[in-house]
Amino acid sequence: MSDEGDRRPHPYTPPPTVVFPPAPPPATILSATARQGKNTPLSMFGVLGMVIAFVLAVALLGRPDLFDGRTAVAGSAVAPDGLAAAPVTAGEAPAPKAPVKPRAVLELETNPLLAAGIGLPEVTCKLPGMSRDPEQLRAYYQAVITCLDQAWQPALAQANEPFSSPKLEIEAGRSMCGDAPSEDEATAYYCSGGRVIFMPTDRLLSQAGLSQAAHLAVLAHEYGHHVQALSGILNAAYEKGEEFDKETPERLEITRRTELQANCFSGMFIASIAGRGSVSAKLARSAADSFRDTVADDTHGSVKHQVQWGRAGYDKNQTSACNTWLAPDSEVS
Repeated sequence: MSDEGDRRPHPYTPPPTVVFPPAPPPATILSATARQGKNTPLSMFGVLGMVIAFVLAVALLGRPDLFDGRTAVAGSAVAPDGLAAAPVTAGEAPAPKAPVKPRAVLELETNPLLAAGIGLPEVTCKLPGMSRDPEQLRAYYQAVITCLDQAWQPALAQANEPFSSPKLEIEAGRSMCGDAPSEDEATAYYCSGGRVIFMPTDRLLSQAGLSQAAHLAVLAHEYGHHVQALSGILNAAYEKGEEFDKETPERLEITRRTELQANCFSGMFIASIAGRGSVSAKLARSAADSFRDTVADDTHGSVKHQVQWGRAGYDKNQTSACNTWLAPDSEVS
């Protein structure tokens, strides 16, 4: 299964469930209200993952209705134009405004990351070979994360949002998000509480073998959740979910919009590395096409829409094309 164009079907895993870890430190979050000068407590959440295609579909770790555990966080006040306001003494010229330190913004459809004109640069991704040896797979995943960092750091900087590289774990284990899900619940997953991507090698090898397309797509999707966490989108989605009762269509729709956006972000990255370095155009197409092999459910959406959003990122390479929060309900079902 090491052939980059391998398209044989792989077993599916059931949709995952949702658990929410402690929120990030207050200094990393700037709410929409705080951006207008108000200091308002906010709640935040944490885990998303997926089990997509051959493997590809691990979403919110836990049931998507468990928006439990609140942590209040207050944002910092800034001037309306997004720059820190400096005091002015009567008769003196205003002091130059200092740029605001990059901050996550608790907004969905209006998040700065989703503004027009933000795309990913071309990245030459040089990857080591894959094998069934766990440490060699770790090296492969870490090399892909390096490429993901190179692609997404400029986009977050353009939005004036913070950047940090995620941690990588290759064994399922307990984290800030709680106990690891079982293999039936999740193959790969992301814990925003500790900014950790879990790529359990035993599970991935069982589900996808050595198909590079599958491993690339899974990791790019999980990193998409990391981008959502860095930008504030993930926590804003939790805040939105808190408005609704558990197991309601409204909460499930929020989960789908979150997952479909991660598909779109994944597609953007795959396009940015296509035909360069170790990633041939054929391999990139196979990774993008893997969205066709997903499982349809009420947390990830129909196969049609999973493909649609993944291809939107791949074809357009614009974060604005990944704004699932502005899409009509009929596009995220």
